[in-house]
Amino acid sequence: MEKSPKSSVAGRERDRCPLYTALRTINGRWKPMIFQRLDGGGLGFGQLRRSMPGVTAKVLRQQLRQLESEGLISRSPAPKPGLPGRYDLTPHGRTLGPVLEAIWTWGVAHMARTKRAAAADS
Repeated sequence: MEKSPKSSVAGRERDRCPLYTALRTINGRWKPMIFQRLDGGGLGFGQLRRSMPGVTAKVLRQQLRQLESEGLISRSPAPKPGLPGRYDLTPHGRTLGPVLEAIWTWGVAHMARTKRAAAADS
């Protein structure tokens, strides 16, 4: 199935947009939580999974690989056989901290506003 010229133009425009690029990079159900967990220091796969009980191993693995391919996290091999490797934020990944914090702050304010509006409508 061919894309229409209009959708192709829109897709190329989004690909060149820094905002869409940033949102696409951090988009994922578990990626913000992964960043939050790794902000305190490196963790192994099992530690990450236990700290996010709703995530499956398959999805966590996929999201970690995506973040690694973007250069936002790194995986250190296990120091000894049988021990887990560790995931850490890269210096570039750490630059997302203030961005995610700003989004968090906005989200808290937006949730409060939405709650107030719903209460006023009741």
